[in-house]
Amino acid sequence: MSTHVFNKTNIFIALQYLSARKKQSCLAAIGVLLGVTTFIVMINFMTGVNDFLDDAVFNGSPDIIISTKTKKQRDNKGLIISSVLENSNEIDKVLIENENVHSFAHQILTPAILISDRKQFPASINGVFSEKEKEMINLERRLVEGKGFQSISQENTILLGISLAKRLQVSVGDQIKMILPNGNNTNLKVSGIFSFGITTIDNVRTYISATTLQGLLNQKNGITNIHVKLKDRDDVSLKSTLVEEVNGIGVEDWKDSNKTIVIGNKVRDILTWSVSFALLLVAGFGIYNILTITVIQKRKDIAVLKTIGYSSNDIVFIFLVQAMIIGLIGALLGCVLGYSISYMISITSLDTSDFIIVETYPINFKMFYYILGFSFGILTTIFAGYFPSKKASRVDPVTIIRGI
Repeated sequence: MSTHVFNKTNIFIALQYLSARKKQSCLAAIGVLLGVTTFIVMINFMTGVNDFLDDAVFNGSPDIIISTKTKKQRDNKGLIISSVLENSNEIDKVLIENENVHSFAHQILTPAILISDRKQFPASINGVFSEKEKEMINLERRLVEGKGFQSISQENTILLGISLAKRLQVSVGDQIKMILPNGNNTNLKVSGIFSFGITTIDNVRTYISATTLQGLLNQKNGITNIHVKLKDRDDVSLKSTLVEEVNGIGVEDWKDSNKTIVIGNKVRDILTWSVSFALLLVAGFGIYNILTITVIQKRKDIAVLKTIGYSSNDIVFIFLVQAMIIGLIGALLGCVLGYSISYMISITSLDTSDFIIVETYPINFKMFYYILGFSFGILTTIFAGYFPSKKASRVDPVTIIRGI
């Protein structure tokens, strides 16, 4: 008998054992298939939901908002207006010098009443400088109708969230009237309609030219907020830097303003990974039981093999080959089935009324999850085949034969 474990004879014996117990082999492969499939579908779906919420909420909003600590002040007529940032140049200097800042944009924000021919509703008016705002938000891919930030460079134009546009019953080209807190009003032409996919945003958010809004609020060159996008969103150390170096400002990061979503994402991630790996482990124990029974049923054959010169390593190798083939087939089919089910879910229509605007279920198709599921399926079967075969290989063949 050859002393080499990896030889054609050992592989041939392993294949013969595998084909001789087709039912048990198929059941083990199905166990791997179902475990890997469930893992992939759950991971794809749950991470897809998280990514959708992140994209809708976080990418459509600044990572850091800088405003004045004094939220409101009165103009020369005694009317309450939003306070302007007095030290914006000092803030800009800090932002320019910070390496983690991707982009920043000045804004002037104010509440207002928007009136169409049919309806009227309150809205949050974002006065923006279009060139800078383009660096913050990719509005083009969120447009439902009309044009993006370039259109509000014209006087008396406005961009509306889709939910607000539906409530006002207007579309691109229609005229609406805007009434500001100081009593000033103007007519605006709807130049575009956008959707961030979250009704709480699309229901109130609008964009107009900052210079137009500054003129209406009698705040020439005044801004109320500076919005910042970070290269690494998880690193919000800029917040403490701003507070230390600039006086009289309030700084809020995305974690402060989205605590519920942040906590919800963490809980979903923990739940998703826990349940997914638990399913793989359950499948692994099932495979372990099946392979253990296979080894027990082959005890006579093991005794014969050891009698004619096969070593313990040869015995372990033979059963490991069986386990690896079962794992390979089950994991491959699991990846294919997992992708197929995920794809079917991704094209299934989803009716969420007006809360979240999405046509189909959000699914994540990252290759990493397929590699992880495939690897775990293979490793599970290897361990499930190794331990019972290792135990059986140590038994004295005489003892096995006497017990028959």
